[in-house]
Amino acid sequence: MLRSTLIGLVALGVMAGAATAQTKMDCSRLYKDFWEKFDREKYAKISAEQLAGVSRMALRAYDACQAGDEQDAKALFDRLSKMTF
Repeated sequence: MLRSTLIGLVALGVMAGAATAQTKMDCSRLYKDFWEKFDREKYAKISAEQLAGVSRMALRAYDACQAGDEQDAKALFDRLSKMTF
């Protein structure tokens, strides 16, 4: 009885881990997509300080994503995409 309970718990843990992995954000893709969409003309228009700030914010979003804080990562990437220069 104890053995079947243990096997059931292990199976449940494996299934829960698989479900969690399916919903995880692709942090690298999000970060790379942001920079690919960042128009080269924008580079010429903004100051070095603004570019550094955008870069730091993108890295913050990437770090939040890697840490599992999907809500913060989504909010930061959304904020970055809405920025105008």
